[in-house]
Amino acid sequence: MNHKSVPWWTEELTLMRKRINALRRRFQRTINNNDLRERRKNQYHDGKVQYQAAIKREKFKSWKEYCNLTSATNPWNAVYKLASNKAKRSQPLSTLQKSDGSLTTDLKETITYMLDYLIPKDEVNNDTDYHNKIRKQIERPIQTANDREYSPEEIRTAIEVIHSKKAPGEEGITSEIIQRAHRQFPKLITHYTTSV
Repeated sequence: MNHKSVPWWTEELTLMRKRINALRRRFQRTINNNDLRERRKNQYHDGKVQYQAAIKREKFKSWKEYCNLTSATNPWNAVYKLASNKAKRSQPLSTLQKSDGSLTTDLKETITYMLDYLIPKDEVNNDTDYHNKIRKQIERPIQTANDREYSPEEIRTAIEVIHSKKAPGEEGITSEIIQRAHRQFPKLITHYTTSV
């Protein structure tokens, strides 16, 4: 096995996996003989237990070897970073297959292709009748019977239910600042909210 998907995988585990798959297939294909089916079922389950125990053993052995990389002179290496969740896992962006079957050649081309695919261009000359209708609708201001200003009660209720853990916007104003400001100056907050 040239390529290891995980560092603890061994050639022995590959052979055990093949054997356990063969035992499972043999058990599943035994239909007409109940005694033989039961015997093969037990063989499969016993083999599966041994296989799982071998995986657990190899994982533990690999982890132990990895932890021993920490020297007495440098306790802040990769093991510490992994345990404290400070290890940075960078995954390079791979190439993408384009609609013509060719592949992108570098990072810039990959990102450009992704953006072109995911974000369609807003071009008026490609509009359908439906798109033209939407463009005309958004140009007119909405003035309907239910297009009214928020009441002070609606604003107070909306401010009170803002979650305290919610991240602030670009201006850096947190939910706590808004709630305190509204308690101190309710008319001011209401005025700014309705005049926007």
